[in-house]
Amino acid sequence: MKSSVLFRTASVLTLIFCAGHTYGALGSTYRSPAEAAVFMWMQSFRLDIMGSRRTHWDFYRGFSFLFSVTLLLLAVLLWQLAALSEADHARVRPIAASLTLGYLGFTILCGEYFFFAPAAFSAAAAICVALAAARKS
Repeated sequence: MKSSVLFRTASVLTLIFCAGHTYGALGSTYRSPAEAAVFMWMQSFRLDIMGSRRTHWDFYRGFSFLFSVTLLLLAVLLWQLAALSEADHARVRPIAASLTLGYLGFTILCGEYFFFAPAAFSAAAAICVALAAARKS
């Protein structure tokens, strides 16, 4: 399999991960009473940080959407790397190695702090990018 196909596969996997994460971040409207109490506390407790008043909920939602944007950016970059790898694969290799390490980090963190689905998508993307980097073209 050509490296460009592997990069595009990793891009699509990352885009699916992004869509799933964003959908999950928007969340369901149903919450148990205990969960609703936690979210209400997160939304009501304010902190003074760097001259702004923020809640734990602001950070929770903000970091969630920040991660969705990061995943979207990665999907776009991987798609662009696919085209670059066809023209000059040797120059793409160090970027692919860095992305592989990043995806491995995602895999470990998702497995440790979240659940199987995001870890599986991260691992699959890491494998695709690593294989693409190892290819000659």
